[in-house]
Amino acid sequence: MADINTYITRPSPDAPERMDRHNELAHWSRELAMKSAHQEGIELTDEHWRVITFLRRYYLDHGWPAQPRILIRELDNAFQKEGGSRYLYRLFPSGPLAQGTRIAGLPEPANVTNQSFGYVQ
Repeated sequence: MADINTYITRPSPDAPERMDRHNELAHWSRELAMKSAHQEGIELTDEHWRVITFLRRYYLDHGWPAQPRILIRELDNAFQKEGGSRYLYRLFPSGPLAQGTRIAGLPEPANVTNQSFGYVQ
């Protein structure tokens, strides 16, 4: 018999919430991301695509956490080897969460500002 905590901490890949998020993200394409980035003055590189992919996968698998600091910590940890928040702000000067999610075609997480990391260039 499966433990309920397993279901809570690791929802099934076909959970209804995940499927809803998958359908919500279906309209997005790399071309739309490149247009959006161009409008924001960003030329997308492989580094940008790694962050965009991370954000899209995180959102698809988990949705946005209630507190943006949780997502900030996840992003910072995922890109720590490259320089963490400084690296992310170099890629997305208006904020890795605010600008990164716009380019990634994701809804902006609640309570996100351009200074969510607390790092000012």
